[in-house]
Amino acid sequence: MRRMAPALAGTALSAALTIPASGASACEVPAGFDPLARVESRGVVVAFKPVPAPIVVGRHFALDAIVCAKEGAAPSALRVDAQMPEHRHGMNYRARVAAQGEGRWRAEGLLFHMPGRWQFVFEVERGGQRERLVRDYVLE
Repeated sequence: MRRMAPALAGTALSAALTIPASGASACEVPAGFDPLARVESRGVVVAFKPVPAPIVVGRHFALDAIVCAKEGAAPSALRVDAQMPEHRHGMNYRARVAAQGEGRWRAEGLLFHMPGRWQFVFEVERGGQRERLVRDYVLE
């Protein structure tokens, strides 16, 4: 069984993402995307879901993400990682992230090797700057 822990910055779950990007149309989650969660900073919003769902201990999974700039430059790169803060370690694997076009990204090769509180870490690069977003996830 999985459950989302409270977000570090009080972000809420959302099934829709409509944030205007500078000079572009609104960034919306495509029909059928159904994100597990969303996390946002001052300049960026990330909505994401695991594939396959739910995440299972000891099984590889991917994350599909929609990344949208609230204003300014569009995201040019995304890095995805996960860590267990109480255990002071991360995953034993490094995710490979590829742009899918139109604000979509896929991170492959993630694996949670034990149950407990994990944190998804998203590093979004845009306009020569990096923004780090973190979202808790409890795997039981």
